[in-house]
Amino acid sequence: MHPNNKNSFKSKKKFIDRREAKSQDIKRALTHRARLRKNYFKLLEKEGLQEEGKPEDENDIRPTKKKGINFEERAAIVKQRKEEKRKFKLASVQAKLEKIESNSKERALKREQLKKSTTKGQPLMGPRINDLLDKIKKNEMS
Repeated sequence: MHPNNKNSFKSKKKFIDRREAKSQDIKRALTHRARLRKNYFKLLEKEGLQEEGKPEDENDIRPTKKKGINFEERAAIVKQRKEEKRKFKLASVQAKLEKIESNSKERALKREQLKKSTTKGQPLMGPRINDLLDKIKKNEMS
């Protein structure tokens, strides 16, 4: 290839996008197949034979496809699901609040027991020892 030659690029192969080439091949194959089928059915008609794919009786019982649910039913289902979700959240929040409340009552009761003191102002050891024993039992269980 000489730089002075104007036709030097014409001799090179043209760039072919593989995707485009593949899609063109597929289209070509589909049209060819469709043409073959069309000619086949034309030949059958000329010979007076019925097409193989179609049943002889037009009144054959065909299974009816289930129709999709309409907008109102879908909206009702969505509304019901939202309501169930809301109730579930509400129940979980209620349970959480009850648990927090019971824990705070327990803490207040313990605090009152641990505050008890003798007439001279010394703290009572009985409730403190019981509290420590309860803590040890909880640690052993878990």
